[in-house]
Amino acid sequence: MRNARQISFLLLLICFTGCQDQENAKVPGPTPQQEATNQAIMQEIQKLEQQSANAEPPPPVFPLPNLPDWKRSAPRALPASDHGFSVAYDHAGGMTVTFYQFTRGLKEIPDNLNSEPVQNEMKHAKASIEQAVELGLWNSATETDHGTVSLGDSPQKALWCRYQLATDQGEVNSDTYVWSHANTFFKLRCTGHAKNPLDDVKTLTPLLTALGDACSEKQKAPTEK
Repeated sequence: MRNARQISFLLLLICFTGCQDQENAKVPGPTPQQEATNQAIMQEIQKLEQQSANAEPPPPVFPLPNLPDWKRSAPRALPASDHGFSVAYDHAGGMTVTFYQFTRGLKEIPDNLNSEPVQNEMKHAKASIEQAVELGLWNSATETDHGTVSLGDSPQKALWCRYQLATDQGEVNSDTYVWSHANTFFKLRCTGHAKNPLDDVKTLTPLLTALGDACSEKQKAPTEK
């Protein structure tokens, strides 16, 4: 089983190689054709990872926070055509969060959660989770909730969904947040390991708030005198 950081990076790359939309993916066992398809996808993902490893990531649209108990990685470039990067946040308690900034090559991205590009991005996020089940990264994935929420206690709104993931070690919750600003997509994948989901919320809220506040302050900056 790959570690959480590798999985988080793979999930975004899966969407560039094609993925199938399906609800509550539970795969009883791959057919020979599925195995061949999955192998081709993984080879393409490995190729994209190698290309990204030597690329220079674009600058962050807003300052990325550093918080106590959270270890932040350096930005890691995504495929060049996507013009983006990922940053891993690892909490001392075991929670993992990956922040993504990217454009998918789009010149204009509405700053509107109801716009088609942002809605499609959430569909991509869900599809990549379901594709990950087919690739064997998880045993199953079931969507348990979704909606529009604030990032922690910040004024920044985002699309949100929660999946329950089954692994060999048990079940975990995985939250995805998607929003846009300055012709750019932002996405968070948050996977906790606490038996009590409220413990994960308590751990995650300061990071969500810091990211949301940083983005909100950046949006205010052009109008300030």
